[in-house]
Amino acid sequence: MKNFKQGPKRRSTKAFLNEKEVHTAIRLARTSLGELCDNLFNGNVAFAYGQQICTGTPLDFHRCLTGWSQDASIDFAIRNTILSSFYSTDVILGGSGLISCLLWTGRITLPEKESDPRWYAYPHEVNAVIDSWAHGGLSSAIAKKLVRIGGCGNFIDLQEGRQLGTVVSVVQGREIPGSIDPLFDSKIDLPQQDGDFYGVAIDGIVETMGQIHKLLDEAEGQKIVILARGFLPDISNTLAENWISGKLQVIPFTITGWGTDNFLELCEYGFECVSTATGSEIRKAKLQKLIAMVVAKEKITYKADGESKTNISVSFGKDLGNLKGLAIDRTKMLVALSRFAARSGVVDFDACGHQLTVPVSAITVGQRAEKILREILQNLGGIITSNPER
Repeated sequence: MKNFKQGPKRRSTKAFLNEKEVHTAIRLARTSLGELCDNLFNGNVAFAYGQQICTGTPLDFHRCLTGWSQDASIDFAIRNTILSSFYSTDVILGGSGLISCLLWTGRITLPEKESDPRWYAYPHEVNAVIDSWAHGGLSSAIAKKLVRIGGCGNFIDLQEGRQLGTVVSVVQGREIPGSIDPLFDSKIDLPQQDGDFYGVAIDGIVETMGQIHKLLDEAEGQKIVILARGFLPDISNTLAENWISGKLQVIPFTITGWGTDNFLELCEYGFECVSTATGSEIRKAKLQKLIAMVVAKEKITYKADGESKTNISVSFGKDLGNLKGLAIDRTKMLVALSRFAARSGVVDFDACGHQLTVPVSAITVGQRAEKILREILQNLGGIITSNPER
């Protein structure tokens, strides 16, 4: 048996914080967090994102907490208890973690409950929520537009786009899961397409140009999406070259996870469908009618006649650079706050010297979480910590 050399054993030192020390640490934590909230609402908190320095807003509460949690003067056990409370509260309802923190640090005083509360909000009240949390900027403008076009009650897809400028698209209709052919997309880097297209759905793999030659003859000057279960490289390359040269505007889109019923449903909404189930051939496919579509990287949304369902897509432009992710996160939070406000009503109160408009539901969740946190911290009689040493 081989003898392996063992490294030095790690020792640990244990420390005990008695009740007095624990509650002193809790007071320090409350004071420190209160100062963080003051600075956040006064625009005096900055954080790094995408190699840029950004000014924090109430929407960035959790990012700003990252810096606070690295404060060595705050005991780890107490810090982790507090952070866990705020994070888990926000999981329940976005924005309620900050409310819980403001309550615990004494930075807000809630107004008395109304005897006959109004469980809805007017558009200007929802906009007030957006203004008080975002302090202006792109995310605020996008969120207000989404409220105006009915985003509080419809599906919203936020995604990173590759076009210049941020685009908001609204389509009433259905979604087709899948993806733009990767070889085609690698050559074109196609941004989201929004407009009227002819749709051809092929229940199979397109293998030769001869199969779609007749279709391409009709395609000159027209926008077409070909949906299929796959495309051989020669097809993707040819369509990409013709797109670049401006001769054709034909997008190959690969369908995933579809059964026969899903496929044949397209026939009812204007797509030319080619399938053994319908007894048709690819070579005989014809363009049927123009269909309103939004063609994105991973799905197609098309408008079905008589369809009431609305899908809203926001594609954040590449001009945002490394800040696209931050813009999406902030917009996502504003969308959530807007929806909660529309469903539960709003409350105005002073927070760190500034007016904050908050959904009633966020107040309810924040109050409950703050009460639980306060009880946990009050009942701490002592803490044992273990710090490893080499």
